[in-house]
Amino acid sequence: MAIKSISRSAFFDKLFSNNNLRAVSSLDEYTSPLNKAEVYHLLKRCCYSIDVSFANSLIGKTAREVVNLLINNATNRTIPAPPFDVNQGFRNPQLLPAEQYQDERNKNLTAHFAQNKQLIEWWIDLMRKDTKSLGEKVTFMWHSHFTTQYEGNEPISAQYMYRQNQLLRRQFLGDFKSFLEQITIDGAMLQYLNGSQNIKDAPNENYARELFELYSVGIGDGHYTEDDIREAAKVLTGWKATHFLEETEIYQPYLRVNQFSTDTKTVFDTEFVVDYEVNQTNVFKNSIQKLMQVTLDKKGEEVSRFIMGKMYRAFVYNNPDTDENETVKELAAYFRSNGFDTKKALIKLLTSQHFFDANNHGISIKSPLESFLNFTAHFDLSNEELRIALKDYGQELLNPPDVSGWKGYRSWVNTKSLPGFIESFTTILNSKSDLYVGEWASKLDNYNDAYGLTESLALLFFGRVPTESRLKKVENALLGGAPYYEWPEIAANKENAGIRVKVALRDMFKMPEFYLI
Repeated sequence: MAIKSISRSAFFDKLFSNNNLRAVSSLDEYTSPLNKAEVYHLLKRCCYSIDVSFANSLIGKTAREVVNLLINNATNRTIPAPPFDVNQGFRNPQLLPAEQYQDERNKNLTAHFAQNKQLIEWWIDLMRKDTKSLGEKVTFMWHSHFTTQYEGNEPISAQYMYRQNQLLRRQFLGDFKSFLEQITIDGAMLQYLNGSQNIKDAPNENYARELFELYSVGIGDGHYTEDDIREAAKVLTGWKATHFLEETEIYQPYLRVNQFSTDTKTVFDTEFVVDYEVNQTNVFKNSIQKLMQVTLDKKGEEVSRFIMGKMYRAFVYNNPDTDENETVKELAAYFRSNGFDTKKALIKLLTSQHFFDANNHGISIKSPLESFLNFTAHFDLSNEELRIALKDYGQELLNPPDVSGWKGYRSWVNTKSLPGFIESFTTILNSKSDLYVGEWASKLDNYNDAYGLTESLALLFFGRVPTESRLKKVENALLGGAPYYEWPEIAANKENAGIRVKVALRDMFKMPEFYLI
C-alpha cells in the first residue's frame, strides 16, 4: 500500500484509532502454550528487536516460562564498562585563580558532553544486543520515570550518569521503597534536582516536589500539600555528592551533618523527630527510609496506581488515558498487597490473560527508540548514527526534554515526523545492496513462499500481522506484478529477491502498522 494511495488523515485515523477497550481485563494467568504471534507480541514488548531463532525456540512454552527466562537472562547478563574512565575526577574551577577559571570550566564541560555521548552510544549498543531478556526495556522504563537530564542547568558528568544507570540496573525489579531510597541520594539526581544545595538554612524543594509529583504519589486532589513538600525538603537536607577532586571521596553521596535540619518536621501527618545522634547512618534510616515508608503507608493507593500506570503504559498500551482502567486498578492492588514488589507486578502483568488478549497486540505507538532499534537490528546502523537519529527525533537517551520526561504516545508520530521516518528508513534500506537484502530475507521463515515471506516481514516490523487484504497489498509489492507461483524462481536469485523485498519494505514504511508495537 503506497502512501499516495491513502490520505494522510486516513493514515493517522488508523494509527490513532486503536484501543484495548474490548480486551479482557482479567489478570488471571494465561496458561495456554504460546503460538508464534503471541511469542512475537511478548518479545516486542520486552526487547527492542527480535532474534528470529530465539523467538521460534519459545513457541509452545507458557507465558510464565518465557517471562521467567527473560528475567533470568537479564539478571545473568554481564554488562561491560563504558569506554571512558568512570572514576575520573575533575578540578573545581571556582577554587582556581581567576585567570584559570574559564579554561578549566571549558575543559570540564568538553569532557562531560563528549563522555555522555559515549555513554549514550554504549547504552544503545547494550539495547541492540539484548534480544533475549527484558533488562534494557525495564532499565529504560526506570530512566523514563526517574528522569535525569545530563545537559540540565549545569551539565552532569558521565561518571554520575553511568552510576545512575547502574543503580537502575541493580534495582531493576524488586522493592520499590528501596528504589526510592537509593534514587534520592543518587549523585546524578542530587545534581539534577538540587539535592546537593538543599541545606537546613535554605531548604531547596525541587527534589521533594518531584519525589511526590513525578516519582511516587503522582498529581491528584488530596495526594499531597505544599506543606508536605516543604517539610519533606527539610527531611532531605544535608546530602551531597561531588565530582571535584578537592572535596571528599568523589561520586559517593554523603551527609554533611552541619547542614541537616534537626527541626521537627511533619509529612503526611507524621512527625519526624530528631531524637537520635545525627550521623549518616542514623539520618538515612530515620529520615530517608522513614519518609519513603510513610509515603507508602499513607499514600500507598495513590503510589500503586501511579507506578502501575507507568508500567502498564510501558508494556501494554501507551495511551496516557489508561490509568483509570480496571486492569491498572487490579494491578495496583496486587502491587500494594505484595509489598510494592515491582518484579511480582511485572510478572503478573506479562503472564496475564489481559496482556495476551488479541486486542492488545499492535496497539501502542512505537517510540523512535523502538522504531530505529527494531529496524536497524536487521539493517545495521552505527551506534553514533543511531544516537544522532534519536536526538533528531526527540528521544536522546540520558537527556529527556524536561523533568517530566518524554510525552510519548501521539507525539512520536505526527504530520511532521512521519515523512522524516519514511525517508530515514528508506535511506537506511537503500544503503544496503540488493544482494545483502536478499540474503537477509532468505534467512526468514517461509522465504520461498511470497505470502509466507510477507507474513514473516509483518511479524518482524508490524505491531501485529494485519488483515489478509492489507497483507496482500504488501505481497503484491513483493511480487511486482508476477504471479505468486513465480516467487520461488525469483527467490532463487538473491539479488533479484533483494530488489523485490526492498520494494515491499518501502511500502511497509508507509503503513500505520509499521509504527505500532
